[in-house]
Amino acid sequence: MAGFSMVLLDTTIVNVALGSIARDFAAGPATLGWIANAYTLVFAGLLLSTGLAADRIGARTVFVSGLAIFAFGSVLATIAPSAGALIGAQAVLGVGAALVLPTSLSLLSQVFTDASRRMRAIGVWAAGSSVAFAAGPVLGGVLIEQFGWRSIFVINLPLAALGAALVLTQVRGRTETKPTGALNLGAQAAAIAMLVALTFGLVESTGRGWGSAPVLIAVGAAVVLAAGLLVRERSTRNPLVPRELVADRRFTASTAGGALLNFAFYGELFFLSLFLQQERGLDALHTGLAFLPQPLLFMSVAPFAGRLVASRGPRLPLALGAALGAAGAFVLLGVDIDSSYGVLMVGLALGGMGGGLAVPAVTAGVMGSAPTALAGIASATLNAGRQVGGVLGVALLGGLASASGHVEASAMHTALLIAGLALVAASALAFALPAPDRAPARDLALATE
Repeated sequence: MAGFSMVLLDTTIVNVALGSIARDFAAGPATLGWIANAYTLVFAGLLLSTGLAADRIGARTVFVSGLAIFAFGSVLATIAPSAGALIGAQAVLGVGAALVLPTSLSLLSQVFTDASRRMRAIGVWAAGSSVAFAAGPVLGGVLIEQFGWRSIFVINLPLAALGAALVLTQVRGRTETKPTGALNLGAQAAAIAMLVALTFGLVESTGRGWGSAPVLIAVGAAVVLAAGLLVRERSTRNPLVPRELVADRRFTASTAGGALLNFAFYGELFFLSLFLQQERGLDALHTGLAFLPQPLLFMSVAPFAGRLVASRGPRLPLALGAALGAAGAFVLLGVDIDSSYGVLMVGLALGGMGGGLAVPAVTAGVMGSAPTALAGIASATLNAGRQVGGVLGVALLGGLASASGHVEASAMHTALLIAGLALVAASALAFALPAPDRAPARDLALATE
């Protein structure tokens, strides 16, 4: 839980620091988008291979290695002398996160062999993520106001040390390995290169124009790499995602729904953080406090969503949750320079309730579609899809502010409209989910609680 919480803290806490980082490095929205995206780009690109690496090397070894890399990246970020150096440090943090997230869940399965105890342990593990998600903006605001933005990376060091100490002393190393397939390092490298090229094209398109040579080259490279990966996945014996999963509409609809959720919520968080600090003049602490309704409602609704998934399956909570998130985005269209906090609070609260319903639903939809032997790669694919959605949300929606050099209300409203439409699409995808098997859904609901 210490490792998982550390990984999730970095996805939210950095957004609150963007205003301070922009002032220190004279960075515009495009550069800030890369600072936010370097972490999730690498994180998403490596997730599909880390589960298989854990099977070959052992989850304990991979987890501790991930913590060490995360701590190293945190030190690099703390001493970063420029925006470029900070982007590089964020990429290192992404490597560590990709090693920590899937193996933290694998370790629980090794330690808690009794099924009921394992379910309770997974519940605590998931609860820790909710607390980290909720604490990120406020903790970031406090640290930045008292010690500066670099302190948000220092907080990772004690968490990494705690996680490593507990695992090394309490978890035995694996005595056997299960080399069930190739690591596909070439495909992983191509996937990361495709994401980087596409992100560059989206981020830079507003400032440079879609007709500029760098943007055309980047987008063209992304298309070529995507086509190459698609051909490879169809022909290879060891595809990144097993074909039997791709053929299951529960898996594909839930994974796509998760990507759309992150696209909208990450894009909203990035844009609103900058708007509140640059245009409304809030400091980091008050920006973090302003966001509190969203994570608090997320934490409150998620347990109810687990029970709803158990009784009704994932279709209803995903459809309802995404619709509530869309309503929240449309309410946020009323936020401008002079609007009251009530408008922001209502929009964020609706988004928090929607996320609390929808996230457990997509998790149940994916895991309910996967046989036990493919549970690891199914989970990794869902998380990779969600991270890619977050990357594209920040890149595309954040790119709307690049031309002016700061976040204007009109650009933010365009971004929020796009986010709302993405959530409408996620709600529609829910109806592609068939009626689930009640028993597996009940077990999954207990885990997501």
